[in-house]
Amino acid sequence: MRKYQQLVLLLISCLSVGILLMYKTENNRLKYVLKYVNFFGRNDAAVLRRLENGTKEEGPQAVLWRPLPVWQMIGDSFHAYSAYWMRNELVAGGEAHVLVVGKKGAVVDFRCSLELLGGRSVQGKFRFQRDSIESLVDDKSSNFTSYHFFCQVSRDFGQPGSVSLTDITTTKSPVKVRLRNLKPTDKKSGSKVAAVPSRLPATICVDLVGFNMTSKFARTENALLQFFLFHQAIGIEHFLVYNYDELPEDVIHLLDRTNINLNGLPFNFPFRQTNGTLSRIRQLIHTDCLLRNVNHASFTLLLRPNELFFPNSRFSVDQAKGSVQQQLRHFSSETTRFELATMSVCFDERKKLLPDNVQYDPERRSPYKTILDRLELPPAQLLASTTEVELSLSTGFVHRYVDCDHVGSDGLHDWRNAVREDFMEHINALRNEVDLLI
Repeated sequence: MRKYQQLVLLLISCLSVGILLMYKTENNRLKYVLKYVNFFGRNDAAVLRRLENGTKEEGPQAVLWRPLPVWQMIGDSFHAYSAYWMRNELVAGGEAHVLVVGKKGAVVDFRCSLELLGGRSVQGKFRFQRDSIESLVDDKSSNFTSYHFFCQVSRDFGQPGSVSLTDITTTKSPVKVRLRNLKPTDKKSGSKVAAVPSRLPATICVDLVGFNMTSKFARTENALLQFFLFHQAIGIEHFLVYNYDELPEDVIHLLDRTNINLNGLPFNFPFRQTNGTLSRIRQLIHTDCLLRNVNHASFTLLLRPNELFFPNSRFSVDQAKGSVQQQLRHFSSETTRFELATMSVCFDERKKLLPDNVQYDPERRSPYKTILDRLELPPAQLLASTTEVELSLSTGFVHRYVDCDHVGSDGLHDWRNAVREDFMEHINALRNEVDLLI
């Protein structure tokens, strides 16, 4: 009898130790979260709703990263990143669109075929074109060229799952690249031919490829966190992060506790990157961003983590002014590109919140345009569109936080002097919301 009592005591002791260890683990996790998200005792329901107790809801955002893009060799001189299937709208057939880079001067000579989901292979007609930015940027130090590869068929064989590319010049075996299906638009009704979940109001593609990870901003974890929280405050909760592994794990863990959805995309670029090639790489990321968001978002924006977008209203409905979507509907549907004014704001890591950095350098220009893209046209027209409208400061602008060596000098200006009073009140409201979460 005593042996059984001792065994019971031993089991109870082991169970107690296990419960104690579990409690200690959960308590440490709670303290870790509260270090950044101090919301107990708050009564602001709008802010608290951004915090998540369980898993995130499944929806259209769950498929933004699939199939996962990755640079893979399709011949001795070429690499493919991602591929998209676009069925024709008015006639039979369609084409696969592949984003490719190749060695400078390499001969482009490929065969292609489409691999159907049922296992059947259909021969396609191959064509290619160089990216339009190649004619605009003359970088003699570059050792690669950006291409668009196409594999066309003139009949409906069903939905393909991948495209196979064979480099004839090297007689290599065909290489399969998985396809992301882009559903065509019914022009008569303006709806999708196939049922698609309701669109997200907007997404942000985050460029960590060209972002300087040694800057003061990158080394300030709190600033990186605010990039996501401020955009969430204006109604954007879905982010596609290129070169996702560069994002600090602490920031990822903290964002897991919110309703923010991160779609991590690798970018193992196969060629040497220089300052001269960053614009071409950014253009490639921008193209993938547009195609990946077609069918799923109304707007998208490519930003680096040190850039904040301040529209004059939220992407959700704002009764006083109207949402961003409602304001931009006044423009023709053919207008898909909206250029945003960008201010180079001096970053001070001692400031708790990013809008508290008020000095900007008017002489410091951004090396690229910041474009808000509207995703209403079919993919081919969207990529070919050159219609661009420059939005006024009263509609929205971007702050680009940079390192300044002369903070407080006469050459700097206060950005608040260029903002209307009602717009400034809106920014302060966003600031106060984020302040509750930091």
